[in-house]
Amino acid sequence: MNTMAGSVRRLVAVALTSIMFAVSPSARGDGRTTFLADRLRSDDYRVRSQAALALGATNDDAAVQPLCGALGDGNDTVRLAAAAALGRLGKSSAVGCMRARLASESNAGVKSQLTKSIESLGSGGGGGGGGAPANVANAKFYISVAVSNNATGRDQNRISTMISNKLDALGAYQRAPSGESPDAARGVISRRNLKGYYLSVSAELSDTDRGLKALVRIAVFSYPSRDLRGEVAPYAIATGARKGDTGTEDSLLQAVAERAVEQFSQNFQ
Repeated sequence: MNTMAGSVRRLVAVALTSIMFAVSPSARGDGRTTFLADRLRSDDYRVRSQAALALGATNDDAAVQPLCGALGDGNDTVRLAAAAALGRLGKSSAVGCMRARLASESNAGVKSQLTKSIESLGSGGGGGGGGAPANVANAKFYISVAVSNNATGRDQNRISTMISNKLDALGAYQRAPSGESPDAARGVISRRNLKGYYLSVSAELSDTDRGLKALVRIAVFSYPSRDLRGEVAPYAIATGARKGDTGTEDSLLQAVAERAVEQFSQNFQ
């Protein structure tokens, strides 16, 4: 299962890099969803997996049907990618097909991802939704996430969800419940021997002379004392795109948010 998860994480990086730097104006919107759906029929399971993950970043209702179909793929990695993509896509209409697949799925990793995606949609879409964060048995870090500045035109919870879902995917991070008291946080950290971080997230979309720019800045503090430890601030530009191109905005923002979490994980241990 760990090998499969690592494979899927690598495929996520490839798929999102393709979205950031290889999307031409003519391929955006409905045309892009159709293109990616067609790639789910490739003979190469890696291409099918990449296409599934990219569909999950489109925010397009039309991506639900092909991703639901990919849950029946004969390859475990493709099914895992499709289950993860449906969770990221955040469309409640996908819950039915995921529940149906869960009843017959034999692979433990895929079943786990299906359960996680179903639960995320049931709490309002994404790991930043309502309810307590899932327990991470072998966590090393205790993380509290808050959005301090949001200049993206999207709901603040959606930005938090992007960060939280990526933390969950990395596996070593136990997220703290919202509204937790400092004493309660210290108790968890002491009892489970964790290291605490508070992530203050700032996200923005802007037009530049080169194209649409997405920036996600994470100021990193100790937790629960909140002493500043540093920050990461990756950005990416979609050449030729402008604000108002919703599909490209969503894909670019998702990719940069995930990159910000990766940089945090690499630089703060």
